[in-house]
Amino acid sequence: MRRTLIIAISFTFLFFLTLQAQVPKSTVVPFHQSKINQDTLSNILEQKDAFTRQKRLVIFVKNYIHASAEDRLLAVQDTFNQVFVKYSMVDREAFSNFMASFALYKQHNLKDAEVYMNKAIQLAEKKNDAYLLFQFYTHLGFIQTDQGNFIAAVYNYRLAKKEVVKLKDKLPDNRPQASLNINISDLYYKSGFYTQSLNYLDKALALISNDEKNMNLLSSVIYYNKSENYFRQNNIDSLKAYHAKLNDPRNKNYKIYNYRQRTAYYITLLKRDYPLAIKQIIAMEKSPKYIYNDLEEQRLADAYFMNGQLDSAKKKVDAQLAIAAANNHPEIKYHFYDVLAQIAQQKGDNKLASYNYMLALKESQENNLRLTQVGDISSQIKIDEAENSYTQRTAVYEKERLWLIFMVVVAALIIVAIALIYRNVKQKRHYEQLLFATKKAELAFINSHEVRKHLTNILGIMDIIQHSDNNKEEYKQCEEYLLSSAKRLDEAIKNISEKINE
Repeated sequence: MRRTLIIAISFTFLFFLTLQAQVPKSTVVPFHQSKINQDTLSNILEQKDAFTRQKRLVIFVKNYIHASAEDRLLAVQDTFNQVFVKYSMVDREAFSNFMASFALYKQHNLKDAEVYMNKAIQLAEKKNDAYLLFQFYTHLGFIQTDQGNFIAAVYNYRLAKKEVVKLKDKLPDNRPQASLNINISDLYYKSGFYTQSLNYLDKALALISNDEKNMNLLSSVIYYNKSENYFRQNNIDSLKAYHAKLNDPRNKNYKIYNYRQRTAYYITLLKRDYPLAIKQIIAMEKSPKYIYNDLEEQRLADAYFMNGQLDSAKKKVDAQLAIAAANNHPEIKYHFYDVLAQIAQQKGDNKLASYNYMLALKESQENNLRLTQVGDISSQIKIDEAENSYTQRTAVYEKERLWLIFMVVVAALIIVAIALIYRNVKQKRHYEQLLFATKKAELAFINSHEVRKHLTNILGIMDIIQHSDNNKEEYKQCEEYLLSSAKRLDEAIKNISEKINE
């Protein structure tokens, strides 16, 4: 696992072909006159939302510098800085230092790259800018890893993790956290803590498992990094399993060819077929599709040694020890000195063997001291993760508690409403019964006093007429009384009808 591979996948795809616009030596071309993936610098700086502007600008700066030739880097930075001033960008100094650091990193000037990144961090800290701090701490970790300063690197990854927690409402997915876990796993891998490295890779995979877009982006890197761990552990079965996953045609990572070829010769090495492994590595060096680097030289030296080609192995080891990058990593130097000691011993040069064993022991002691310090900071990261987990659970508990209180209040209101409705219905029925009883009594009164009274009068008049000797004459005399009683009876009946209809 190499640091350059982590840089490439941590935050975004590098648009290699579309970003190859270069600034001429003699002039500075305004960005609004050039189209780079339809996303010009001017367009980004006119973005109203500060967080979106920063996020897009970080990606744009990295992509553009990465795609620029080294002899154009100063001109590119000048152009960026002029546009920053033109738009009165608030955080232009922080971005200017970040840009300078990234350009120096591209030129492998790690010392100055670290200086400029620290300046960028100081400027971001003054404004407590969580997103820029997250980006700057992460890139500082890249630089320090390549310097072999694992202690500082893991410390800065820890700080980057803290800034990510602050941005959980603004970052829509888990890719930043997954990328940081991959970076930390790489440090554990290089330190020989393979179980911890695999644990962080599992965490990274779990974070993106339900995110198809980020799975396509990061899964190949995670599978490859796991393959590296299993190779170091001599676990050929697991290595074969992840080699098969890397050969899945759905993998679209631009380094997938490298991943497949490298894990293929890893399997050959674990099978102890060293002549074939040597052929595979030499063939990759000649392949235009393969990105050959120092790792292949280290593996080739081991293959030569295990195959008994001691002079070839020594030549490769000596060449690697002369490279400045190897001098930054005591775990690599320990292995090289150990190989040189064994070569000298097999050649019968015990004095040289003893000297190389002494150098290997020195590198081992330095590495063990560094591992102890890395372990201390790693413990702090775990404490941070526990605190974050507790904070998140507390937030979930508070949210659930508020929902429970809300539901209890709603339930209480519903119960009160039901009780009031029941009480109203009961009172209504009671009043209806009282009203019915009142009307019943009133109707009984009307019936007994009004209807029967007039009906009795009519019956009495009719009885008089019926028993009279002169019915006609008697009727004429009683007709007026009869009609009057009938009308009053009719009025009484109508009154009863109206009372019933009320």
